[in-house]
Amino acid sequence: MPLPAPHMAAPPHQAQWQAPAVQSRRPTALIPLLVVFYSFLLLPPEVEINVFGVNLPSYRQALLLMAVPALRMILNNRRGSVSPIDIVVMIMGFWIMLSFMTIYGFGSGIIRGAGIVTDTVVIYMIARACIRAPDELRYFLILCLPGLMFAGGSLAVESLSGQLLLRPMFQSIFGNIESFAGGEATGALFLEHEYRIGMLRAYGPFPHPILAGAVMVGFLPLYYFSGLRSWPYFFGIAIAFTGFFSLSSAAFLGLMMSIAAIAVNHVKPYFPKISWWTLVSMLVLLAGAVHVSTKNGIVPVLARMTLTPATAEYRTLIWEYGSASVVRNPWFGIGYQQWDRLSWMAGDSVDAHFLLLAMRHGLIVPVIFLAGIIYGMIKLGTIMPSLTPRDRTLMLGLNITMFVYVIVGQTVNYFGSTGLVFMTMVALLASMVEWGKGELKVQTQIRMMQTRSSLFAPPPQGFHKA
Repeated sequence: MPLPAPHMAAPPHQAQWQAPAVQSRRPTALIPLLVVFYSFLLLPPEVEINVFGVNLPSYRQALLLMAVPALRMILNNRRGSVSPIDIVVMIMGFWIMLSFMTIYGFGSGIIRGAGIVTDTVVIYMIARACIRAPDELRYFLILCLPGLMFAGGSLAVESLSGQLLLRPMFQSIFGNIESFAGGEATGALFLEHEYRIGMLRAYGPFPHPILAGAVMVGFLPLYYFSGLRSWPYFFGIAIAFTGFFSLSSAAFLGLMMSIAAIAVNHVKPYFPKISWWTLVSMLVLLAGAVHVSTKNGIVPVLARMTLTPATAEYRTLIWEYGSASVVRNPWFGIGYQQWDRLSWMAGDSVDAHFLLLAMRHGLIVPVIFLAGIIYGMIKLGTIMPSLTPRDRTLMLGLNITMFVYVIVGQTVNYFGSTGLVFMTMVALLASMVEWGKGELKVQTQIRMMQTRSSLFAPPPQGFHKA
């Protein structure tokens, strides 16, 4: 084969050009995460087994089974980098175990903490192992869509028919699951039939209607900005709206924020000087003004965004007495112990995800967790302008979804299967940040090599030395 002509020869350094740091793999790499998601999208909490006195719902069984292949994928991924968010999640898991061992003793603390660590660290590890690039995230959105359609469809059918269907059917087979208070079983759990605006608050396969709505509506910006086409795009958007049938303020808040972000994205091109950074800064300043000008700050304002005044007042009291508990126990929290509150506040549930983390495990856990999420969102925002338009919009959708889940998390507690969705989104945030950093390095290398190659390029035709 003849050598190319001198003017067609590649630059001497071209052999050093490298492909992007992370390339998309086959969809089979998504199997561990898909198994976990389908375990709770198709099967409600009633599907559980008891092993040595420990209850293992279907999703936790899937987590334990899929942890091994996910760990193998991580060990085989020698080029993968460690994200600051990875470190944050590992510290969280360590501190959760330490706090429970401090409160309950070594043996009991490990047993009590193992479930929480499994639902946070293990699902995070699986999601990080399975999804490392934008196209893998798009494949995941397509492949998990049938499960989301089943879950969302069950919400719509239950609400419109006025009957709970899915969980009662599984209760007839597996029996009622136990209700817990203070970390101890208190008897069988019975599902509430609650109606709002003439419709039943649906459960579907989720632990509670509030969580069903909060989780489902969070998928709206992710599917809308995904870059998918045809039926996955339209069905993904439609399924996100089934969160409405939870008839909860958390779902309505998530829908309003998602729709507002989508509308802003469409209007923003007409105002090119206004960036997302400007809009977010204005929102932060507005929240700061509300926090300073109101009696108890911004959080009770969010808590009041509910459909019933009694619920709003109750959530405000939760924040008041829950925060006092954190002040008294700032390092390791109180675990599952009862927290001081008014005598008529019979339930021990805390409808605020990060507040509950602080109450159970101390301030370190929610503070570093929020710091890691904020770091990831900011970092992803700085990477976005350098990406292709299709990938840029996907990153925007992920950032909006993460923002929606964090804000809604001030009014709900993500527990059980819904906590897995939240931690998966955190893992996706970490993966996309690391992928984006790799892309920026490749683009920098290419620009440097193009600059160097121009130094060796032959002079343009007609050029004459003076």
